Amino acid sequence: MCGGGKLSETHQFDAGVAVAEPLSAAKPRVFSGLRGRLLLLTAGFVLFAELLIYPVLAGTYRNNWLEQRAQAAQIAALAVEAAPDGRVSEELSRQLLSRAQVVSVVVQEQDFRGEILPPSIDISGDLIAIDLRSEGMIDGTLGAFGHMFAPKGRFLRVILTPSMTQDAVMEIIVPEAALKDGIIAFSRTLLLVSLIVSAVVGALVYFAIYRLVVRPMRRLTDGIVAFSEAPEAAVIEAMPGESDEMQRANSALQSMQRTVSASLRQRKRLAELGEAVAKINHDLRNSLSAAQIVSEGLAQSDDPRVKRAAPRLERAIERAINLAEATLSYGSAEPSRPSLSPVNLNAAVEEAAAEAMAGCGDIEWRLEAVAPVTAMADPDHVHRIIANLVRNSARAIRDQAGRKAPGRISAAIRREGDMAVVEISDNGPGVPDAVVKRLFQPFAGSASRGGAGLGLAIARELARGMKGDLEMTRNGPEGASFTLRTPLCG
Repeated sequence: MCGGGKLSETHQFDAGVAVAEPLSAAKPRVFSGLRGRLLLLTAGFVLFAELLIYPVLAGTYRNNWLEQRAQAAQIAALAVEAAPDGRVSEELSRQLLSRAQVVSVVVQEQDFRGEILPPSIDISGDLIAIDLRSEGMIDGTLGAFGHMFAPKGRFLRVILTPSMTQDAVMEIIVPEAALKDGIIAFSRTLLLVSLIVSAVVGALVYFAIYRLVVRPMRRLTDGIVAFSEAPEAAVIEAMPGESDEMQRANSALQSMQRTVSASLRQRKRLAELGEAVAKINHDLRNSLSAAQIVSEGLAQSDDPRVKRAAPRLERAIERAINLAEATLSYGSAEPSRPSLSPVNLNAAVEEAAAEAMAGCGDIEWRLEAVAPVTAMADPDHVHRIIANLVRNSARAIRDQAGRKAPGRISAAIRREGDMAVVEISDNGPGVPDAVVKRLFQPFAGSASRGGAGLGLAIARELARGMKGDLEMTRNGPEGASFTLRTPLCG
């Protein structure tokens, strides 16, 4: 595409880009990072789980301890039954009770109740009855805590149904202190085992998290820090062998780095270009002022051809001066708003087309309008948009290789609702598909040789500034059409 447009938009990029201060790498503490916190959490979770199941384990230990005493008492009772006359000496009785950790054994049948092993020590403390025949898991759990915090000197009277003798009921008496010491020793052992398991599991989780998360995350963080310190030159290394999630995160970081680096480099080039354009426009404005003086002198000529061309030349030079002044003020102020006023689109389109087609060869121009259409727009903006579109079409037709058919450009002006529509069409080669997607992006490419890719981007910006729009409505080998919409007057 051919067609000019002001380059002053690039001058806005000379504002300094804030540079982030380098991130200071704080010295990691043992439990401040992810690994250390997971180690503490894992150890805490294991200990918490052990705490939840401890009452059940303590109750099981208590019931097993009582069952063992009951079995030992039954074995002692069998030894007494095997003795002559069913009696044993006092010394043997003490030995049997001592090995069974039982104070005394009493058996009861239907018509008999007696001590087969009399008490080996004085039973003077409180006697707590425990009936193993009817106890459940909850009784054992509650009983374990009762034994753990029981006062000294108490005894347990355990009632059970023996399985080794023919007796109906057996009662044994055991010291509660032995059961209490056993439960406390069991609790200490369980605590030690829990601590070891917590440490081992926590260490395994620690190293697993380091390998799977912390190490790749550290590499990712190093890349982010390097990127923040040198966003234009940093290179984010790939992370082969890491998890899919880490590779995706690293790929996203690499893509972001490439995009931001390219954007920063482009902004830098545009800032330099804007500065150069401002300098050029400063001198160009002075040259145009001199040309304006000459054009005013030409207007006094008596030559009819000069008189007809002089007003058009004056308006063109005046627009060029205004554009140069706008370029110089673009970087230091907000872009000026369009100066809206009633514009006769028929006359504006004719004037802009005549200027744009000058020097483009023998190309037919036709304006299709049923009646004059007046739009509420900026006359200079409308002129620049139409001139850019017509010039693009004319140069595309002129530069088309092997063209035999005569070139033709037409403009159709009509009303659509509350909008005025100007459609510029040609029978040129159309816009290449590679350019269509980026047609209205500045510096993204041009369809014409030597084009900067700014004309249509500026034209659309001007149209939208007038609360209208510019779009391509037709494209193909038979030509292209662009449609400008602006609000109607009134």
